[in-house]
Amino acid sequence: MLRIKKLLALAESKNRFEADAAMAKAHELIARHNIDLIRHEVAHPFLSIFIGSPALRHPRENYHLANLLQDYYFVSGIWVSAYVLEKGKMGRVLEISGSAQNLKIAEYVHRFIVQFIDAQWLKYNHHKNLNRFRKTDFAVGIIEGFRNKLESNVAKMKTQKDFFALIHRGDLQLKKYFKFKYPHTVSVSKAASRQDTRVLNDGKKLGKKLVIAKGISERKDGKPLLITNRQ
Repeated sequence: MLRIKKLLALAESKNRFEADAAMAKAHELIARHNIDLIRHEVAHPFLSIFIGSPALRHPRENYHLANLLQDYYFVSGIWVSAYVLEKGKMGRVLEISGSAQNLKIAEYVHRFIVQFIDAQWLKYNHHKNLNRFRKTDFAVGIIEGFRNKLESNVAKMKTQKDFFALIHRGDLQLKKYFKFKYPHTVSVSKAASRQDTRVLNDGKKLGKKLVIAKGISERKDGKPLLITNRQ
């Protein structure tokens, strides 16, 4: 975690190539650490946390972001029932499961990307007056653009024959934990009914340039979003 924090600090560099290299190295370290645990079947405890806010309806980008976390940050996710206080009704919230370290990283990435989307949308939509549906197109584009960037980085890590196989297989211990907690689950997919391809592609361009860095964004309380070692 300390090495990852240092690399994400380097990702704040104004030099784009240096920032990209630091983020890629941080993701490589995350992947190799988890692959070593999987390969040697090291026993480690798992936890589950809610991420994001409960809502009656979640926009499509929330599901894309949830899938990104599962595919690249060694966590498992499921949408569970949760009370939406301001509406006085039951809604849903994303719950992710994994090791304490992976949960911290996934939660940080989730917050970072959400804040990045909101900030970039304000700039992009200035004087355009686009509606909420176009923000979803823009956000999905950013997430998918960032996914393409991660896929490219993973391809460069192909130094061992079983590396990709282990990544795609995932952590069998985590799958066992998840199956025990939720023995009956249903997968649901929903395609976009309408989307603006131009807005989507503009988002993708930004997503391909996105660099997850330490301490760039701040929460509403003014404190930086840092990965810490506190449990």
